[in-house]
Amino acid sequence: MLDRSPLAAAAARADLADVRRLLAAGAAVDGASEDPACPLWEACASTAPSDARLAVAEALLDAGAWARDEGTGDTALHQAARRGPLALVERLIVAGALEWVPDRDGRSAVEAARAGAASDRDAIIELLDRPVIRDPAFRAAVAAIHAGDAAELSRLLDRHPNLLHDRAVEPECYRQAGRPQYFLDPKLLWFVADNPTLVTPMPAGMIGCASEIVRRGASQADPDYTLELVMTSGPAAEAGLTAPLMAVLLEAGARSTPRAVEMTLAHMLTEPVEALLAAGEPMTAPIAAGLGRLVELEALLPAATPAERQAAFGLAVINQGHAAASLCLDAGVDVDGFLPVHSHSTALHQAAIHDDTEMLRMLADRGARDDVADTLWRATALGWARHQDKPRATAFLERLAAERRG
Repeated sequence: MLDRSPLAAAAARADLADVRRLLAAGAAVDGASEDPACPLWEACASTAPSDARLAVAEALLDAGAWARDEGTGDTALHQAARRGPLALVERLIVAGALEWVPDRDGRSAVEAARAGAASDRDAIIELLDRPVIRDPAFRAAVAAIHAGDAAELSRLLDRHPNLLHDRAVEPECYRQAGRPQYFLDPKLLWFVADNPTLVTPMPAGMIGCASEIVRRGASQADPDYTLELVMTSGPAAEAGLTAPLMAVLLEAGARSTPRAVEMTLAHMLTEPVEALLAAGEPMTAPIAAGLGRLVELEALLPAATPAERQAAFGLAVINQGHAAASLCLDAGVDVDGFLPVHSHSTALHQAAIHDDTEMLRMLADRGARDDVADTLWRATALGWARHQDKPRATAFLERLAAERRG
């Protein structure tokens, strides 16, 4: 028999009355340290009837339960996807569960749903198989884009001109989730970036598809946002299609934004930003920091806004620019501030994930706290280093923690 806390055991039985009693008595909503999984996971994994499991999950979430706990190797969402009901899956998403997080075997929640036996299995699969596209014509147009078939896309747009401006409106739970989602309710043009990755390798015909859409008059916001998606697209970079796709969009009037530039540098992709600079993009402190252009960074920092300085610092750390990060710290940035990009984390988290002990040492010398948890996983920089098997960062942060305790 598993050694569970009373709340976790009550959740596993889907005993709503006992769960409520224990919560009212002050039981920790996310369980005790000896629990193999949190109470929310236990409720979702329970063999009790669906309505009982849903009611217990509701009670736990209303009390502040964390929806992202990984349980015994998978998440509460994996268990709900496997067992149902749909309402439980939706409730977890609204509470912040991440449908893209894999279990310990690399399987996503939608794969768990496909392997499951829920009575509403098909509806759960549709919900989790994002982006959710319910319009057959829109789905056919996306398929043409994924195939790089500009001729077929043209035929579809002739028959359905509304697709130029329509969105694939996704289920309401994603709009209620209260977390940034960069591909929510996508427009058709966005798919030419293959970001998120939906087809590999990216076909060269993607350029023709992009040209076909923009020549028909996509709204200004579409090329603007698609430019950001292209600049941060791994498949486009791997296929050598970033520059030609950018050219199509820029020719159509796409305008880059500070966010697009910063997101690109935050993914350590420098060539798209270099291309923008060559096309007349003005140099800024964040760009100079991300590219490691120290002379320009030093000249720009005094006139930069506090937000620009903080962005520059974040990009310097992410791109392992030690001297650039030092210049930003000299300019007065917050060493413990959550970053403007990858905003769930601090500089210390990012240095840990890169196993960058030189950066970690500099940040520690500048007073960085090692007890700050990120807002996505609730883990410190040391937790990140251990989870991602970063040996140098783990050793450094363990020594730092011991020194500060002693």
